[in-house]
Amino acid sequence: MRALRLMEDLLAIEAETKFLLTAKDRSYEQTLMQELLRIFKEAERLFGPRDASYQLSIPRITECASSRTYIFPPLRVTRIYLSHNSKTKPWVASLELAHEAVHVLSPAGFGFAPTILEEGLAEWFAQRYVGRVHGYEFERGANPKADAVMRAVSTLLAKNESVIKNLRTRQPTISKIDEKLLVEVAGIKPDEAKFLSTNFLSYFRTSR
Repeated sequence: MRALRLMEDLLAIEAETKFLLTAKDRSYEQTLMQELLRIFKEAERLFGPRDASYQLSIPRITECASSRTYIFPPLRVTRIYLSHNSKTKPWVASLELAHEAVHVLSPAGFGFAPTILEEGLAEWFAQRYVGRVHGYEFERGANPKADAVMRAVSTLLAKNESVIKNLRTRQPTISKIDEKLLVEVAGIKPDEAKFLSTNFLSYFRTSR
């Protein structure tokens, strides 16, 4: 896992180096930025305002297998890096932009990993966006853990789509929304709140 993360980090650095050292048409990256801004309008309508103290940088295309967001708290800068598939598949670029946009709404800074709530919300929003914009349908059943995350978040939002916006009036950073707040504001059961506030990476590292 650490070796893979290191490799992905190096590929992100490579993307920055190529941008600085090579002269090429950057219109596609500008197009991605415009789509990202449209995505944020929708995300903010559903989930509340983005932390505007962080500057948005133009997305970069990498050779990575998946997308990722880098957040630089001292500089108050964020950048989304998209996977190599986003170069040839517009729906993948949209999916990754929408997913990462949720992580950029309220950066937690160093020391905070995304919770099941934040990661599930990011995927729920991304799939909803791509389904509407590209007509792409997503299948379930391939990964029971991923299905459990999506089911928990979908159930939460089915009761009240404004619940995240309401929660963020009390705790603006999504990954810092805890069990107590979920029970108080969302009105869900303690065991559901505990699951949603669980560290996402820890959950996926445990055996099924």
